[in-house]
Amino acid sequence: MKQQQWDVVVIGAGPAGLSAASAAAECGLEVVLLDEHTYAGGQIYRAVNAPGAKRRFLQSEDRKEGLSLFKRFQRSGAEYEPETTVWFAEPGRVLATHDGKTREYKTQTIISATGAMERPVPFTGWTLPGVMAAGAADILYKSAEVVPKGPIVVAGNGPLIPLITNHLLELGAEVAAVVETTPKANMMKAAPHMPMALRDIPFLFKGLKMVWKMVRGGVPIYREGGGIAAYGGDSLEEVSFTSKGETHRVKAATLLVHEGILPRTHMSRALGVKHAWNPVQRYWYPLCDENGRTDKEGIYLAGDGVFVHGAAAAAAKGELAGIDAARALNVLTEEDAAARSLTARKALSKALAPRRFVDGWFAPRQDLYKILDETLVCRCEGVTAGDIREAVREGCLEVNDIKVRTRCGMGPCQGRMCGPALAEIAAEAQGREVKEVGSLRVRSPLRPVLFGEICELE
Repeated sequence: MKQQQWDVVVIGAGPAGLSAASAAAECGLEVVLLDEHTYAGGQIYRAVNAPGAKRRFLQSEDRKEGLSLFKRFQRSGAEYEPETTVWFAEPGRVLATHDGKTREYKTQTIISATGAMERPVPFTGWTLPGVMAAGAADILYKSAEVVPKGPIVVAGNGPLIPLITNHLLELGAEVAAVVETTPKANMMKAAPHMPMALRDIPFLFKGLKMVWKMVRGGVPIYREGGGIAAYGGDSLEEVSFTSKGETHRVKAATLLVHEGILPRTHMSRALGVKHAWNPVQRYWYPLCDENGRTDKEGIYLAGDGVFVHGAAAAAAKGELAGIDAARALNVLTEEDAAARSLTARKALSKALAPRRFVDGWFAPRQDLYKILDETLVCRCEGVTAGDIREAVREGCLEVNDIKVRTRCGMGPCQGRMCGPALAEIAAEAQGREVKEVGSLRVRSPLRPVLFGEICELE
């Protein structure tokens, strides 16, 4: 087992991780950046430093921003270890595997920048081949230039819907329909936050431009959608949905679904950080200060793994975390840290200005998890919505009790794919709020690891 000592270990090479590692290294700290992927960039800047990345980025400004972050990281002097999977972390040390070997990284500071993920939502037919998360379509193209097979239906709620649709049209894909599930009532939730959103008019115009481009593309758009269901034999053949009370059926080979984004909290939970519930976007998020510092000594969080605010905000959060880590290690004075943080704070303030408006506009619909009993929720363990409701009727009121009773959340994904649905279904069955039924406990290893790799530990 290889053992190393570092001032700072950064986990995740997205915009937050790259910025955090760069900022900390530029302050003179010994920093290593660990990432499970072959190339850097996270989700938004996926594989930005890979050969041929230029032609795979449909938005040149995205590649330019991501490449700028990576080049700065290269200049910073921080070490970079890709294809490294972190499966254990606690204050003071991180365990990870690379090329089948276990490595221990002893450190004074951990900065977790694990990013966000698309909200998994079970529905009839969601496990059929041909049904996938909308963001996965973008990742497939950026990583391997793979375009989903048409005809394609894009369905869901969020700014990713027009973005993905426009990308597909640009690639010449056959888009049969766009089903927007954004509730009409969300306009009222978002309206009070419009004055603040106007502080970043270019951001708002960028969104309007995406919507206009989608409309101009001539794709049938169904508003106020719901009741998404996928049907087929060995693969997807047809998509059913409602729009303004009417039922529609569309022939499709691919269904891309997106119902919002939520922070990846497995790492922050494993590190023992406190979490809170956001009732608007309906997800748990870890608590930290404006610099990403948590109540755990030497533990920082940065980027969308804290709260989903987008790439620009993630980069600024990472910068602040890296600088404050240097201050906490007495490499910078309070005055020096404040001076270095000024630009990042201004960038973060601008990036956050429209977020409450966006969060309100794209809040999840209330019936998102009102699914049939026979619908599979936990694919790893074969647990249905009916199994969860039956466990509640038997007296299992908290999600971890239901987990023990049904095995929902005990599979290799450790509840990443079924955890949100489990909590929502359990809460609805009891007539309680989601925050009252709790969240799944997380235990190491955080990722699947071979027994032989664990045995290498002394």
